[in-house]
Order: sequence, then C-alpha cells, then structure tokens
Amino acid sequence: MFTHYLPLIIFLVICVVYTIHRIKLVEDTESDPMQFYYSYYANTRYALDDHMYRFDVRKVRGKYRCYILRTPEFRGRNTSHYLPHYLTDGNEHYICWTGAIIYPEQAKTLCKNWADATQQFIDTGVPAAGFSN
Repeated sequence: MFTHYLPLIIFLVICVVYTIHRIKLVEDTESDPMQFYYSYYANTRYALDDHMYRFDVRKVRGKYRCYILRTPEFRGRNTSHYLPHYLTDGNEHYICWTGAIIYPEQAKTLCKNWADATQQFIDTGVPAAGFSN
C-alpha cells in the first residue's frame, strides 16, 4: 500500500539529512571563519572628522591576522616619532601583535584597540602608550 510512496520518503529523508549537514557547516564557518571584514569607527573627540578603519581579518597558519585596509589620513602629523605597529606581508600591512589570536572576537578587539590608539595620535599628535619609538 505505501510502496508507491517509498521513493518520495527516501527523497525526503535525504533532503533532511543534507539540510542538517549544511546547517552544521554554516554554523562551523560562522563561529570560526577563515576570513572576514571588519569596520570600526574609532573613538575621537572630533566626530565630524574621518575616523573609519577597515580590516581584512584572515586565518594564517591557524591564527588570525588583521590586515589594514583603510585608515583615516594622518592630517599632516609627523610620523617619524610614531610607530604605528604594523608589519608587511608583500604589499599588505597587518597589525603587529606577538600573541596568538585564535578567536574572531580577539581579532576584533585588537582591531578596535589599534584603531583607537592610532586615532589618538591622529587627533592629538601624542602616541598612545607603547606606540612611540
């Protein structure tokens, strides 16, 4: 009696199993992505001035690295005594950090702190603690 429904039942079971598997893959990727972009508006006293930073956060050898895509202009500040704490990978700059960045939230925190310290220098000309030569 139900044999004519058997192909439909098998198809539905396969669809459910596939959907569950896809959901698991998406959840795994979202909790630990290989790459994501992060934008941050740094703390500033001058809200009308540009203070937007953009980062390309990528996993490199199992740890996150925060590549700097955009910073505001330095407004003519003399950067000879300012060390912006970034390293170079080919033609790309990334935030210099010696600790292991394992989780996306750690990477976002590093981007925020770096942007706020850089913005302090842009606004005042005074480097944040640890950012001067």
